Amino acid sequence: MKIPVYLKNNVKNYEEKDFSIMTISSAAGNELLKIWYYGDMYTVTGEERDYIVDTDFAPGKITARDPETNEEILIFDGTKHGYDNMFCDVYTEEQIQNRDLKKLDIPASVIILELGYSIDYEDEKEDYEFDENGDVVLADGSKMSWEDVVCNGFDYLALSYIDENGEKIQFVDCELA
Repeated sequence: MKIPVYLKNNVKNYEEKDFSIMTISSAAGNELLKIWYYGDMYTVTGEERDYIVDTDFAPGKITARDPETNEEILIFDGTKHGYDNMFCDVYTEEQIQNRDLKKLDIPASVIILELGYSIDYEDEKEDYEFDENGDVVLADGSKMSWEDVVCNGFDYLALSYIDENGEKIQFVDCELA
């Protein structure tokens, strides 16, 4: 199972098809969550709703909150999750810290996360920089275990919610490599 390390305790209904597909849940097991985000809204012709995209200032950030327990779950941080954000892009402290979240205008909903893993890490292992402890050195100088790199280094992310009619509505679609 390929699940980002930071989400391992917040996933239900995992399945692997073309993508790793999972439902996000709180630690209490609640699946009806509210979405909070940093980003701009972008209208895609023919789509049912606007998509969350990066701003000119900084990459997006998306969390889910359990309305019953107030637990906040980090789903995606565009300054550190995904291949490009781990190995190519570096952000200033101002970009990382100054991203106030706002509530997405949907009711508490079941949230579906889809992740793509098309990078063959094992085949390209010699291309990465390792420290003396065997951890991988990321673009920002931080370090991560090889196992965590393989799980956190996804190259595609999509988020959808299930509306009151049982329809799956996508609101995030990101290429990350």
